[in-house]
Amino acid sequence: MAAIRGDPAQGSQAKTVAIINPRRAIYNIQAERPPSEERTTKVRLDMNENTAGPAPGVLRRLRNAVQATQLGAYPEYESARAELARHFNVRAEELLLTNGIDDALKLICDTFVDPGDSLLIPNLTFTMYQFFHSVAGGKTKVIHYDSKLRLPVHRALAALRAGPGRARVRWLALANPNNPTGTLIPKDDLRGLLRAAPGTLILVDEAYFDYSGETVLPWIRRYPNLIVARTFSKAHGLAGLRLGLLFARRGLTDWMRRAQAVFPVNSLALAAALAAINSPHDLRRHVSDVLEQRHRLCRCLDSLGVPYAPSAANFVFARFGPKAPEVARRLARQGILVRHWSRDPHLRPYFRVGIGTATEMRRVVRALEGLRSLIEPQDSALAWRGAARYSPLPTHG
Repeated sequence: MAAIRGDPAQGSQAKTVAIINPRRAIYNIQAERPPSEERTTKVRLDMNENTAGPAPGVLRRLRNAVQATQLGAYPEYESARAELARHFNVRAEELLLTNGIDDALKLICDTFVDPGDSLLIPNLTFTMYQFFHSVAGGKTKVIHYDSKLRLPVHRALAALRAGPGRARVRWLALANPNNPTGTLIPKDDLRGLLRAAPGTLILVDEAYFDYSGETVLPWIRRYPNLIVARTFSKAHGLAGLRLGLLFARRGLTDWMRRAQAVFPVNSLALAAALAAINSPHDLRRHVSDVLEQRHRLCRCLDSLGVPYAPSAANFVFARFGPKAPEVARRLARQGILVRHWSRDPHLRPYFRVGIGTATEMRRVVRALEGLRSLIEPQDSALAWRGAARYSPLPTHG
């Protein structure tokens, strides 16, 4: 309902103004905000980006695409969709283009989520699953990782099988590798979840697939409840252009296409993606460099007595102890940005370090070694108790 108010500054002759209230679901949601500005002059290890940027061939393709006639026209998708489908070994109708994975999550919610529907997520995962589900008016159920940061599949199965109607889980979101821990869910566990809940949508978010090499994409024809997400924002270095992909059986993609805008992605993002898939040597070189630098960071953490989760992605989640926020602040003063959660009591001892170039990681290692006195070594068997107790903030649903 709109509230009618006058403007005191205008006196008695002021016109009344209608204050339009939002939907109920919006009252309980915190606005998601991007990271601080002026990141380009720093070592950006807070957003899991490819800090080296895209392959040279991608930049050449972009320069050719920046022409007045092309920019003045709406994008055309069919030939690009067909080329991308061939690259990913799927049919064109099994693929949807989205404005990054964030937009893909919104599309899933726009298509399948009614107010009151339930989303199931593990604790300590990508926050945007819950964000978009909450915007759609849904409720979230959380299952906690165990003390070794493993997904307790028996609890997930119990939650998926619980209750008829609205008590049933509408969709389950799993990042694999998980963000922020970098850990993988075994394929046998994923298979068990897909089989146990044929009436529940299961999203497997493979944003970091290029680093892990683990995928369930070929399963989309075997499991009609499976959706797989990919992105060009990470290994391909195209985060600024925002191009994501959703893969599923045709029945699911047909429904989602009904809820999607006619022009969901821009022509420059498409041109860059097509160039990226035709630069496999550059991608392999980048991934190899990341794995080498990740090993360098882990050796440093070992020397500092810092426990870290086994990562299959381009970042490492580690426990630096009670003074972790201070370590993160001192790194920032040295121009090195990491992802930390200083306001959350369960996550305060941890932060996530992205993997950059060799030059950047040498700088990170030197900085961490210089902060040794602030870092509290921890028995790895006890390191994840706080993270395992974490639950998403209630303001996110």
